[in-house]
Amino acid sequence: MAARLLPDGAGPVTAVFAGLLTKVGVYAIIRTETLLFPLHTVDTILLTAAGLTMLIGIFGALAQVEIKRMLSFTLISHIGYMIFGIALNTTEGLAATIFYTAHHITIQATLFLVTGLIERRGGTSSLEGLGGLLKVAPCSRSCSSFPP
Repeated sequence: MAARLLPDGAGPVTAVFAGLLTKVGVYAIIRTETLLFPLHTVDTILLTAAGLTMLIGIFGALAQVEIKRMLSFTLISHIGYMIFGIALNTTEGLAATIFYTAHHITIQATLFLVTGLIERRGGTSSLEGLGGLLKVAPCSRSCSSFPP
């Protein structure tokens, strides 16, 4: 569902959706798992759902050419990582999930904002149409990991 909602929105709105609102489900699962299922009876279901979410999300991202759609699918995959941490049923797994959720809120919002900047400067968010972006926006070289 996130892949259908996020790509067509405006940059700042998409960043808020990607950063905050998609993590509400993770929070709900944390609360449900720790309060309603203290005997950890749903761990196998959560592990299976997490694995499928990770695989479907990353394979979906590989098939995309639009940057926002690609980020949306990787967001789905990373939610699978968070669910996996919950399903481990350890203090470390839950702590890692909480830390990674907070980390992912910041990073995902920033990535969508940067995608908005790329779309504004390049005129498109399609990977096929972004050839020559360095000529239009020379400062974009500092965003890459390649030396000049």
